[in-house]
Amino acid sequence: MSKRVSLAGMHIDRTSAVPLHLQIAAHIREGILRGVFPAGTQFLGSREIARELGCSRTVVLTAWDLLYAEGYLVSTPRGSVMVASVAAPHVAPPSATPPASRPARTSERWQSLLGLDYETNWPSVFAPGAPDISTFPFREWSRLLRQSWQNPREQECLDLPSEGHPRLRSEIANFLGSVRGLVCSPEEVVVTSGTSGALDFCSRMILDPGDEVWVEEPGFIEARWALTAAGAKLVPVPVDDKGLVVSEGIRRAPGARLIVVTPSHQYPLGVSMGLERRLELLDWANRNDVWVIEDDYNSEFRHQDSMIASLRSLDREGRVIYFGTFSKIMMPSLRLGYIVANRNFIDGFSKGRARIDVHTSGIGQLALAEFMREGHLLRHLRAMRRVYAARRNALIDAIAALMPDDLTVSSAVTGLHLVALFTDAMQARMSDGEAAAVLKQSGIHVQPLSQNFLEQPTRQGLVFGYGRLQVEDATPLLARIAAIIGSGRRNAPSAPAICSRTVRTIKGS
Repeated sequence: MSKRVSLAGMHIDRTSAVPLHLQIAAHIREGILRGVFPAGTQFLGSREIARELGCSRTVVLTAWDLLYAEGYLVSTPRGSVMVASVAAPHVAPPSATPPASRPARTSERWQSLLGLDYETNWPSVFAPGAPDISTFPFREWSRLLRQSWQNPREQECLDLPSEGHPRLRSEIANFLGSVRGLVCSPEEVVVTSGTSGALDFCSRMILDPGDEVWVEEPGFIEARWALTAAGAKLVPVPVDDKGLVVSEGIRRAPGARLIVVTPSHQYPLGVSMGLERRLELLDWANRNDVWVIEDDYNSEFRHQDSMIASLRSLDREGRVIYFGTFSKIMMPSLRLGYIVANRNFIDGFSKGRARIDVHTSGIGQLALAEFMREGHLLRHLRAMRRVYAARRNALIDAIAALMPDDLTVSSAVTGLHLVALFTDAMQARMSDGEAAAVLKQSGIHVQPLSQNFLEQPTRQGLVFGYGRLQVEDATPLLARIAAIIGSGRRNAPSAPAICSRTVRTIKGS
């Protein structure tokens, strides 16, 4: 009979949150896999091991039961505990320095996605698209969350339709009619996990790997991530002062399957697509059986008394898939958005989605439906329009006063950001990437415009978000920026009196 093995040398950490029986099981399991306890090894009895380790016999028996179930141990006819024949690969003895972990093997599409270099700067006061949540009506929101889930219906806990909760879909349809002038029925609405989730599903539904997709140049990088993950071939199409240049898209990719545009407030330049260009795009898409995704981000924050009709409102063939989100109106972490499309598309989308992630989380859907029904969302939106308009004006005033020879400001009147293009003199001194790097060293994070190009950048500038920018901070911050990268107007007063916003603009609406 072979000598039975002791566990006396094992270290037990009694301060650890890991239960003792799991520590013992892990020690024996690792020893078996490393060959320390070869097949046929017999251990001392449970009472002796418990005495050695200073624990109860029940702890040892529980550890053995776990290893019996996993197939590492077997009982002998005499009642002893023995190591089973476990086929395990050779495991090298542990070294003092753990080897560097190998990168996980991933698909070429995933590698392409990770290869897209893009710096996000959400903590920055100038982060594009970042909303201010300091005045959000959290009291009403938390009350509705409690009410919705104190005594919910059984079906709402078990499952929801893949299209989303019917009450929320109805409220979204009403909201779009009143805020965007977009007439749609609840049956044409699907609740999504934000715009990113919607684009991910639509890309997989519409595209096969290698299909060409028109994307705006410059454009929204995060949209390109989802398209790249779907295996799309991205075709950058230039944007001018009238929006996407449709004729250039036709020339570059006449066989495209999908077009992704931001026609009401192009990202990042802020220009609006003119009516003639919109009709040209829809006509070509209809004749060539091409889907058009309209990302209508931030259009709710129109800063003037003029509303630009959505592209979908001009669509007579059901070719446009309209995207919207509550991330900017409410809070990004809510992860709730929606798409509006023709019913055939919605039907196919919902059936496919039900087989992948079933539906968007229902936790916030009920509360959001009530939040909208009671009018809290519209009241908050109206208040934030005024707040963001004041912040935008303060930023434009500060740029005009402190950097008139360096920056040319877009005249777009919606959204939560603006683009300040470099003048020729500024471009002669530095690139926008260099300017952003210098500012970052001084603790100011501003996104360079060139970061949003797929091809060689044709414009240089800085993308200023102003959603989190306090009005009183605009001038001091721009004074710091001017002192760091400006052309020499460094002794401008910190709080200049500004009577009018005389600032060079590029055409926009």
